[in-house]
Amino acid sequence: MMRRAVPTLTRLARDEGGSTAVEFGLICLVFISMILGVIDMGRLAWRINAAKAATREAARYAAVNPMISTYMANYDGLSQNIPGGQVVPNMTFTCSGAASSCSGPGSSGFNATVFNAMLAKMQGLDPEIQAANVVVTYRHVGLGVVGDPYGPDMEPLVTVSLTGVTFQSAALQIFGVAPFTLPAMASTLSGESLS
Repeated sequence: MMRRAVPTLTRLARDEGGSTAVEFGLICLVFISMILGVIDMGRLAWRINAAKAATREAARYAAVNPMISTYMANYDGLSQNIPGGQVVPNMTFTCSGAASSCSGPGSSGFNATVFNAMLAKMQGLDPEIQAANVVVTYRHVGLGVVGDPYGPDMEPLVTVSLTGVTFQSAALQIFGVAPFTLPAMASTLSGESLS
């Protein structure tokens, strides 16, 4: 029995009939991995562009609508004993969607209606954006004067930042790689048309 098995094994070892199928199987794995990587790179670029577009749209919205910081929106330099026509001192207010509050000098309220409308515009471009990812900063840098009868005394720079947004790669998920955080993005506009 052993004598018959040896020639059969030798003949099978020399047979090259299935080598093409084995080579195709090895090359196919590499090719499919490359295709998945290219698709994921496209998805990543799409996600980054959508997030950037969302911050630009939110900055435009925040620059022409009522301020989220109610203290800054209602600031009256005359009541602070600053003479009319003078420049308001520099101030910065940071409004966080995660905390639903604004921080800065003075007591700062949070206009949730305006924030939620801005967030809805952002989610129209990137549905995965959550309130916790959004920070709006109003930085007064000297634009505007005390006693302006047509708008707020301050015309701040409005910055909308997006942080903590994650991306899950489909190709890397196969190998157990966890989602990773996209870089922080921000857009800034002058709030000259704030109502």
